[in-house]
Amino acid sequence: MSKAWPVPNLKPAVSLDTNARRILRVRVAELYSYEPIVNDPNAVEPLHAMRISAKRLRYTLELFRAVFGEQGETAIDRVKAIQEELGNLHDADVRIALIQEELTSLASEQVCEIGRSLAAAPPAAHASIATAALRPPPDDPRRGLLTLLGRQYTARHEWFLRFNELWRQFDAEGMRADLVAMSSNAHR
Repeated sequence: MSKAWPVPNLKPAVSLDTNARRILRVRVAELYSYEPIVNDPNAVEPLHAMRISAKRLRYTLELFRAVFGEQGETAIDRVKAIQEELGNLHDADVRIALIQEELTSLASEQVCEIGRSLAAAPPAAHASIATAALRPPPDDPRRGLLTLLGRQYTARHEWFLRFNELWRQFDAEGMRADLVAMSSNAHR
């Protein structure tokens, strides 16, 4: 899990408004530090870390609703949408990893079984054992898992495109500038 960036200069004697904006400034910078990977569908871990960063930003905005007002509500909706798309993407990544792990386990078991069969069989039977192993029977669970794996990769691709499109939309609408303006001490 990605570690939260520390927020410097928080002081109990300073106003809530000032401290809230200091926290927001760090959370915005933290989220946008991931911007270079927004277009990389293979950045599995960084995209998950970006999701966690979006959560932190969202919670900051929600915690200080009174400070950020109506502009903060718009920001919450945007960040929540990004967080949800990244969550869907992460869910697909988790399912893919689980399916691949199961396929690896089944393949390992099959290799051991084939090895035992080859060791016990006369050399004349080795070719037929190997050929049979290359054509799994219709009830082999790997067939279903491979189909499911393909579907999960398709779903992941679609989730990534949705996230990427949403990010570009909010970028065009000025989300970053809005967040930076809210984090400014001069903002009123």
